Amino acid sequence: MSKLRKFLIIDLILLMAVLGALTISRILKENNSDYIEPEPQEEIAEEIEEAIPEEGEAEEVAEAQPEISEEVNPDEWNLLLVNPWNAIPEGYSVETASVEGGYEVDARVADSLEAMLADCREAGHSPVVISAFRTRDTQEYLYNTTANKDDTAYPGTSEHECGLAVDILETGYGGDWDNAEKTAQTETQKWLTENCKDYGFILRYPSDKEEITGIVYESWHYRYVGREHAAKIMDSGVCLEEYLKRLDYETKTRIKDQ
Repeated sequence: MSKLRKFLIIDLILLMAVLGALTISRILKENNSDYIEPEPQEEIAEEIEEAIPEEGEAEEVAEAQPEISEEVNPDEWNLLLVNPWNAIPEGYSVETASVEGGYEVDARVADSLEAMLADCREAGHSPVVISAFRTRDTQEYLYNTTANKDDTAYPGTSEHECGLAVDILETGYGGDWDNAEKTAQTETQKWLTENCKDYGFILRYPSDKEEITGIVYESWHYRYVGREHAAKIMDSGVCLEEYLKRLDYETKTRIKDQ
């Protein structure tokens, strides 16, 4: 049998197979109301192309996610999560150190706080600490005597009790000190929000994260997490809860992959 004849036979077989497939498809379409016409390959290709981020979009998505160091530990003391759903661990204790104004903070963050305040003043502003570490008794008193319990943390769920949080306003601010929008407009607060990460602090309760943090917007409340974490949190626009969730996921993934 010549090579030409072999090729002709193969082509005939392929043609019969195609015709048979088209016939079966037509029969199924005529007898089955649930039959779904296959989408043209061109349309499928267009959908896939649309789903692929354009040049630059992938980088923007990646930059929006906080990068996780290979050496971080989600149980570090500076990443302690305290909110309405996560109370301070039973038996938790903190060694405090005095800072300006007679206030106290966790001794491990005192130097960073003092440096931030000093540099803020060097830049021409006038920060003043109005609240820092609180004992459980103090928090209970505040909660029991306040008229608005919705804006006051239940004892055991306040970051102030772990010594890692500090409230800062502009000296001589004459407006409503608890009006977050107004205090955020002071030059002192603008500087702190922009530079706090360089000292290991974050703006703990952003205006667009209230449902996640469980706390209303507080433009004066800064929380220490360490410089590495602070930079990633502030630069990516996430709150501590979101950062820790991703951190825990990344940590478990690394353990699983090992």
